[in-house]
Amino acid sequence: MVGLVFFGALLATCAVLLTTVIVPNAKQLPAHVSQSVTLTAQNATVLDSESLASGVVKSEDNVPLQVDVSVKSAPPTAGETVTLVAAVRTNRTDRAGLAGIVSGYVDRVSLNRRSAAPQTNPVPLTIHEASGVATETPRTGFQYNFPLGVDRHEYPVYDSEAQLTTPAKYIDDDRVVEGVQLLHFQQRIDELNLQERLGDVASLEMPSRAWGVGDTNTPVRMSLYYSVVRDLWVEPDTGMIVDQQQDVHRQLGNGKGFRVTSLQADLHFSEATVTKNAKEAARNKRLLFWGSIGAPGALGVVGVVMLGAGAYLGSRGRRSREKTDDSDQEPSADAKSKWNASSVGGPPTRT
Repeated sequence: MVGLVFFGALLATCAVLLTTVIVPNAKQLPAHVSQSVTLTAQNATVLDSESLASGVVKSEDNVPLQVDVSVKSAPPTAGETVTLVAAVRTNRTDRAGLAGIVSGYVDRVSLNRRSAAPQTNPVPLTIHEASGVATETPRTGFQYNFPLGVDRHEYPVYDSEAQLTTPAKYIDDDRVVEGVQLLHFQQRIDELNLQERLGDVASLEMPSRAWGVGDTNTPVRMSLYYSVVRDLWVEPDTGMIVDQQQDVHRQLGNGKGFRVTSLQADLHFSEATVTKNAKEAARNKRLLFWGSIGAPGALGVVGVVMLGAGAYLGSRGRRSREKTDDSDQEPSADAKSKWNASSVGGPPTRT
C-alpha cells in the first residue's frame, strides 16, 4: 500500500518537475544543429562575370539561380549558448564550375539558446568569398530562427547583406502547410547605399569605358545599392522559419541616377525545402507539447488517481484491522456473567 501511494506521489512530483524544470530546459534551441535549405529563382538578372572579366560591366537577364544554405553548430556550444556557422553560396545553374558562382559568404554567430538572440561574445564574423577576409559583424535581431512562442506582432530581423536589423511586421496567419499553421511576417528595406554603411567593399571600381560613361581608363567607382522585400512564414510554437521568399534588388551606380543591375531575383524556398521544414516543425511542435502539456498532464492525472486509490485502500485496511482487533479483546465481566447463567454456560460439571 505504501508503495502504491509512494509511486503515485512520485508521478505527481514528476509532472510538476517536468513543467517547472525539465520542460523549460527543453524549450530552447538544440545544441546540435545541421540543416540545409535551397532557394531558387528562374528569371533572375545578374552581373555577367565573363563580360566583367573582359572589361565590360553589363547585366544578363533570364538567368536561373540557386542559393544553397548550410547551417551547422560549432564550438563554442555549451550551456545556454549555441554557435552557428552558415555557408551561403549563390550559383547560376546554367554555368558550371567557377563561372557559375555569383556570390558566397560564411557567417558565424553565437545565439542564446532560450531567446534565439545573438550574443556579443564571441563577436559574430562574416567572411565573403571574394575577399576571404573575416569581418566582425555585431548584430541584433533574429536571423536563422524566431524565438519559441511567436506572437502576432513585429520582430527585429537581421539582414546579412545590409548588416542591418529592421522590423519584420506581422501580416496574417492564413497559410497552412502539411497541417502546420504558419504566421506570416514581412521585412522591407528600401534602396540603401551599402558603400556608405560598409565602406568600399560594397562598391566596384572600373575604368569609365567599362561603365559606358566615358571612353577613357579613368577609374570610376560605383556604389552598391540594395533593397529587399522578405516574406517569412514561421511556425509559432517552435519559431522555425518554414518558408521564405525574397525579392532582392542590387544595383551598382552613383548619385546621378546611373545604375547597372548586379542582382535582381525573386528567390524562394524550393517546394521540397518547404515540405521538409513543415514536417520538422510539426515533429518539434509535438515534442514541445508532450514535454510541456501532454506528458506532465498525463503523469499528474495518473499520480492523483494512484494517490486517491492508495488513500482509499489504506482507509479500508485500517477499518478492517480495527474490526479484527475488537473481536480479539477479553470479554467483559457482564458478558461472562450472562454466559455462566445460560443453559450452555456455567462451570464444568463432573460425571
